[in-house]
Amino acid sequence: MGRSRLSPTPIFIVLCLSGIVVALACQVPVFRYALERWAPAEYLVSVTPSGGGLTDSEKKLVEALRAAPGDAVNPANIEVQVEAPGSSSPAQLALHYPNKLRDAAGKPIWQVPLNDENVRRLVDSPARQELRQRLLAGESAIWVLVESGDRAKDDAAFAALAQSLEEAAGSLKLPDGVVTQAAVKSGTRVNEQADVLRTDLPLKISFSTLRVRRDDPAEVVLLAMLTHMEPDLGGLAGEPMAFPVFGRGRTLEPLVGAGIHKGNVIEHSTYLCGACSCEVKDQNPGIDLLVAANWSPVDTTPQLEIIRIAPTAETPPARRTPTIPIAIVVALIALAFVAMRRRSRIRHSDFRPR
Repeated sequence: MGRSRLSPTPIFIVLCLSGIVVALACQVPVFRYALERWAPAEYLVSVTPSGGGLTDSEKKLVEALRAAPGDAVNPANIEVQVEAPGSSSPAQLALHYPNKLRDAAGKPIWQVPLNDENVRRLVDSPARQELRQRLLAGESAIWVLVESGDRAKDDAAFAALAQSLEEAAGSLKLPDGVVTQAAVKSGTRVNEQADVLRTDLPLKISFSTLRVRRDDPAEVVLLAMLTHMEPDLGGLAGEPMAFPVFGRGRTLEPLVGAGIHKGNVIEHSTYLCGACSCEVKDQNPGIDLLVAANWSPVDTTPQLEIIRIAPTAETPPARRTPTIPIAIVVALIALAFVAMRRRSRIRHSDFRPR
């Protein structure tokens, strides 16, 4: 069982600090802000030809990969790089995390021969198609349960997750002060564009689950992305893992085994449904996944009438918030995220079994 909580976790610390600056923060909830405004980071796809170079069929596969980011239907967040010829035959295809997680040695998270089947598996998969559909429908988060292969453990974890999400959906509240597109279209005048939703999608708290077998050949790329995001996850393959996916295919660190319980699920869900106090994506927890999707339906800038009210004798100027206190709060939030990374192993003991 997980250790007792003697001190708040870094996410909880961030939530507390965020409350200090709630008046300054964007009130759009994190899951919706991420969907409408955070572009996914690009994964590096490297191709290493055999000693004799790429064959004609391999060159066509490379061109297909290079065309994937510009696909008119579902563009993929990848960049393609052809390496110098190596000694392996056939040519090799390797997938690397985006820059934020790419280690200095460039070690790939998935490496296979370059062939048509592996190219298809890299770009898309049934589970990622389902994630894309649900995210574009406006769901707050889809909790992906990566099964361990032990039926009893997996069923127990799924039941605990489903019950916890039901309680979270019933108890959590959306932030106040968010302006919908319907309100804008009805003539509402606003003076803070950061709190305006960019789409007509209903704003609601809605969670769902998706189970993925650890040995599913169609999901090898999704599994590689999820199970390599923390260095110690490989040693926990015998436990079910729950990953909350939100925004444009972004996920937080997983809950593992006995760590899949109401307290942890509600903590993650509280962050996702709370006001987006830090609008810079890379200063928030989590990583982006490779999801081929056309996010353009949620990537539009609304046409708003921004009202600027000039001070008058009857209307005294609004009091300016001192710069130094704001800077201190921002620094504290940044330190909390640093602590999150440094204490990941300690923190994981809350989310994982002994």
